[in-house]
Amino acid sequence: MTYCTKMRFVWIACVLAACGPDEASGPCKESFLPGDLVITEVFADYAAPTGGTGTDEGKEWFEIYNNADRPVSLKGLTIVHSRPDGSKSASHTMADVTIAPGQYFTLGNSTSDLLPPYVDYGYSAELGDFYNTDGGKLALKCGETEIDSAIYDTVKSGHSRELSNLVPPDYTRNDDTVNWCEAHDTEFETNNFGTPGQDNDCAPVVAGACTEAGTSRAVVSPGIGELVITEVMPSPSGTDSDQEWLEVKALADVDLNGLGIDRAGDTANPQIINSPTCIHVAAGSYAVIAHSADSAINGGITNVAATFSSSLALVAGTTTTPGDIQIVANAVAIDSITWVGAANGKALQLDPDLTDASSNDEPSNFCDATVTYGAGDFGSPGLENSQCALLPPPGMCDGGGSLRAIQKPAANNLVITEFMPNPKVEPGQEWFEITNIGSTPFDLNGLGLDRQNDARAPDVVNSAACKQLLPGQFALFARSSDSATNGMLPTPDATFGFSMVNSGGSACPSCGDVQVVDPATCSGTPLVCTTVYDSIVYTTTNGWPSTATPDGASAQLKPPSYTVTNNDSFANFCLGTTGYGDNTNLGTPKAANVCP
Repeated sequence: MTYCTKMRFVWIACVLAACGPDEASGPCKESFLPGDLVITEVFADYAAPTGGTGTDEGKEWFEIYNNADRPVSLKGLTIVHSRPDGSKSASHTMADVTIAPGQYFTLGNSTSDLLPPYVDYGYSAELGDFYNTDGGKLALKCGETEIDSAIYDTVKSGHSRELSNLVPPDYTRNDDTVNWCEAHDTEFETNNFGTPGQDNDCAPVVAGACTEAGTSRAVVSPGIGELVITEVMPSPSGTDSDQEWLEVKALADVDLNGLGIDRAGDTANPQIINSPTCIHVAAGSYAVIAHSADSAINGGITNVAATFSSSLALVAGTTTTPGDIQIVANAVAIDSITWVGAANGKALQLDPDLTDASSNDEPSNFCDATVTYGAGDFGSPGLENSQCALLPPPGMCDGGGSLRAIQKPAANNLVITEFMPNPKVEPGQEWFEITNIGSTPFDLNGLGLDRQNDARAPDVVNSAACKQLLPGQFALFARSSDSATNGMLPTPDATFGFSMVNSGGSACPSCGDVQVVDPATCSGTPLVCTTVYDSIVYTTTNGWPSTATPDGASAQLKPPSYTVTNNDSFANFCLGTTGYGDNTNLGTPKAANVCP
């Protein structure tokens, strides 16, 4: 802007120099309609290089998009910067510069002679500093006519805010901050991410929703047992922070969006899989979740479905400090595994015949991978695992170094003595208990955990090691083996995937039941098992109240009458009154019952 005084000689000089408002300060040279220009990106807080220092001076910028169908001159366009409510405003009127249709154009707080290579136009300091907290607003105007405006907020140092790339830039969509996202893929300068002058490369993550084929839909989260961890690489031969990974198999059509990768018992929050697009895994398919999706870095894996940060490190594991990993959804553990040792450069693989959320609780059902992948480590990321050669043959188990036949329960020796169908937190805290009332041991190996009249096959207790239950001992079967999820139960002997129900009353008077069966004797639709070691039917049609147990209390078979006939009668049960674990629920899991 040229300023003049009333002094005569200066006034004459000003006339000769065309003193007065410059040509760019008047109305726009172009006849713009609202939406012809769209604000698409804002970079408000520069991050200095590692070990360096720096300020935002000359480093702030924002980007506009020519949405018109012709080249346009920006001469006379006024840029207004303010707080979101319009307060503390500052403005700049643009000089003559032309941008092509479909072109992204970057404007920065630099002088024209000091523009960074990624900035097309400098407005110097006329707009003031962009706001790092509480947000700001940018508006493009021709006189009093607003062509576009946008609010920016949730600024993170070194990351621009971008208008979603899900659809072409639109001046109505950028009015809603839900359509903006944080840039994190393209590093335009060391430690600084954004796409100045280019198509944006991020899309917003909407909780509970994802985009598939350009259409938003609800995320299909897996239930317990519907996503099974089948392989893990805790000790790659390369850099752990780049080459660790795990593999999951979907037993139903599910999405990975919103799931958390976590270690049990640590203080860190789960690493959430955030993606605006649906990460779908079809039933029967495998998916790899790794530290890096770059095959040049991750050891040669080309089919990574999702990533988790290297701050969550897998450990090789020992007998005293096992390694572990779990997948959580809304604070509920969907599946988890532990291991007690991982060879360098070899993944631990679940035997493909034992791909379920109960069998992978047993470290003995895993073995070292024998097939190489990528850069030469051993494993089969994203593919079915090889058979584990050292697992016992069917009907046998490892009894401490020597194979022996699995000992099945004798008739009437296995008794269901307690069950928790209505915990404070469902379904992760459901469980039931059995005891051996016979005079000889039997093995839990091969037992089928089931509900009558449902469509699911029994969950089989698969373990390479013999899991012997001595006379008078109790065994615990739980919906989750994770103590952080299951209410800090005693260590479960196996897990099951079906949901227990609390009778159901008039809506479903025959829904409450649990049974232990020989799965080899089950067939048909619905599944019928001819060998049922014991069952409890706790429904209104079987004498139970419409709500079998109140919230957070177990149903306990009264001692000492532990028999397969006594637990058929509601009169022989009492409610749990003793707190266990984290004292959320009442009962005596894996211990003698306490009844008045």
